[in-house]
Amino acid sequence: MIASERGQSTVLVMGMMVLCFAVAGVAVDGTRAFIFRRSLQNAADSAAQAGASQLDASVYYNSTGDEVLLDERKARLAAERSLGIPGIPVSATFAIDGSSVQIVLRGEVRTSFLGLIGVGKLPVAVEARAEPIAGD
Repeated sequence: MIASERGQSTVLVMGMMVLCFAVAGVAVDGTRAFIFRRSLQNAADSAAQAGASQLDASVYYNSTGDEVLLDERKARLAAERSLGIPGIPVSATFAIDGSSVQIVLRGEVRTSFLGLIGVGKLPVAVEARAEPIAGD
């Protein structure tokens, strides 16, 4: 072995280790963020549907079911009640008018492998919208 080539395998091994940690970080932390996003999306969809089911009964019955408007107070309460996600710190934004319920949920996933390179949290946001449908 030539003296000028000593330690080159160490540099190669260190480089491969960094690459392996980066791939593991994307795989593990990316999967955790994806699963968290799916959980938030399911919660937002459920809450939006719960809110959209709260009709203004007087408008509905007076129009014999041809016109549907939401009772905004009841819709918000139903959506908030449906969002009971214990132990998960999530911020929720509601936009409720007479015709639809829109919910935006935001949260963060703490990383494990990506934290080694300075990425401590991954932000996650989802949106769901639901509206009642008039019909026969």
